[in-house]
Amino acid sequence: MPFWRRGPDAAPETSPDPDPIAIFETDGVVEGLLSWQERRLSDSLNAGEALRVRVTRPGRESPEWEELDRDRIIAVAAPPRPEPSASRMARRRHEVELHAGPYRFSGVAHMPAGADPDRFVASTPQRWLPLTRCVVTSPDGEFEVEVLIVNLEQVSRR
Repeated sequence: MPFWRRGPDAAPETSPDPDPIAIFETDGVVEGLLSWQERRLSDSLNAGEALRVRVTRPGRESPEWEELDRDRIIAVAAPPRPEPSASRMARRRHEVELHAGPYRFSGVAHMPAGADPDRFVASTPQRWLPLTRCVVTSPDGEFEVEVLIVNLEQVSRR
């Protein structure tokens, strides 16, 4: 099932085309457009940068740019971005399952070689953990997402 819809008036005047994004919150999923960024979204989130998204809210006629409260966000799904091979680090792939709010996330975490998945997820200093090839199970159904970034502070079972 396609997860995003791109509207004709998507691009802000000051940057390249924004990326479609889906934000998983406790009370549902918000779809919108992410203000374009130079670096990976997981790096921006872990650095504490603002998440600026163009969303349509109930009662509004048109989408508006707003800065989302990162403490209310359970996970963020965004399309994968090409990553230069020079910046890649040696990582092992581990299947993980995380529960947060009304969601279950099953996907692949890319961890340092030799890391124990349970201990890594429970003790990593990063607040946001990217998963690839993720399946999201929610009260509204099941979605496949290529890249999902989970807020570990919202995870109930690590």
